[in-house]
Amino acid sequence: MKKSSIYGILSIVLIVGMFFTGCASKNNASQLNTNVSNLPIHQMHASFVYDTDNIREAVGICDYVFVAKVVSCDGTEYRNVITTEDEKGNPKEVGSPYTNYTIQVLENIKGELITDKPIPIVKQGGISEKQDAIYLFENDSLPSENSIYIFLAYAQEDGSLLISGPNSNVMCNDSNMYSINSVSEEKSVTEYDEFITYKDANDNEIIPVDRERYKSIYETDNN
Repeated sequence: MKKSSIYGILSIVLIVGMFFTGCASKNNASQLNTNVSNLPIHQMHASFVYDTDNIREAVGICDYVFVAKVVSCDGTEYRNVITTEDEKGNPKEVGSPYTNYTIQVLENIKGELITDKPIPIVKQGGISEKQDAIYLFENDSLPSENSIYIFLAYAQEDGSLLISGPNSNVMCNDSNMYSINSVSEEKSVTEYDEFITYKDANDNEIIPVDRERYKSIYETDNN
């Protein structure tokens, strides 16, 4: 099982149910005007209870897998805020970045999220508070507006959706062939290689550990 060193971050499964509960946070929308493509990427480290290179385990441990288009990036918030000291000994607050997005689900692979209107998601990782670096897990990336991805999401206790961990959003090839309301007449969503790969993984998923699971408020039977 592939594991990274632990730098004060808990196992991904233990964190999943804690991201939205009992965490101090603060918002920062100013990063919307920052050109993140020019910033260095700093790797976040964690110990994972599943093989992050095994798609069947990655699908099995999460709650929802779906194809979606990124409608907008809605800013970054900082959670698990702690007070520390700067280089001059003055107190400062430092938090872990979480990036907010609005997406449109195009096709469900695991679970049944609504497809008739955009919904919000939160991505663990993002631009630092100083706007001088991007913090991400290894083999992870920040979604880009107007691009299409396979998302692997965890439902939180409050019903919101968290995208977290290596390869938790995988860009689809030829994503320009999609539109927000339909797909190319030449090719449907289900014909793309990424969809086929993750559909097969879902059909043969491996659940590496038992954990408490929640239901998203964006499921079709809730609307």
